[in-house]
Amino acid sequence: MFLQKQVGTGKGRTSFRLFSLLCLIAVLSLVVIPFFPSLVIRDTETNRPIWSGRIEENGTFSIRWTHSIHRTPVVETYLIRDGHILLSEMSFQDYGIGMESELAPGEKLISQDGQFRVVNMNRAFPALHLFIGQVRANHTLLFAGREIPLASVDRPGAAVTIQVEKRSILNEIGGY
Repeated sequence: MFLQKQVGTGKGRTSFRLFSLLCLIAVLSLVVIPFFPSLVIRDTETNRPIWSGRIEENGTFSIRWTHSIHRTPVVETYLIRDGHILLSEMSFQDYGIGMESELAPGEKLISQDGQFRVVNMNRAFPALHLFIGQVRANHTLLFAGREIPLASVDRPGAAVTIQVEKRSILNEIGGY
């Protein structure tokens, strides 16, 4: 009498199937889960994301703040291009200490309706680093028609980093 041994059963075969299933899930998740550019604000100390919003290539956002000496609003407008943040325009009421004193090639200074505007700016930043004002700066993110005071997303005085990141839906709902 011959003894037959079953091929393809047992502990080794089950482990192989489980490993194969996990590999298939990992590959499918990379293909199926879309990644999209997002503007992300991180607490610089912990590197924890504290705010994010989807932004398209060539999308814009602004940061408005109050100048500590002039006590007038300054608005910096940024453009997203190739994953970088480009300062494209700046507007302010008083020209003096702490404001742009020289224009880069191609930039123009326009005085209109009591405002100074520096236009045609093309200054690239991989990220913006700033401290949220504690007294009067009142840093505010102007994004997609909303005004988001930065003091509402982190404490005044905190250092934050603003950058463009590729994020997935899982990042948004789970914070990964």
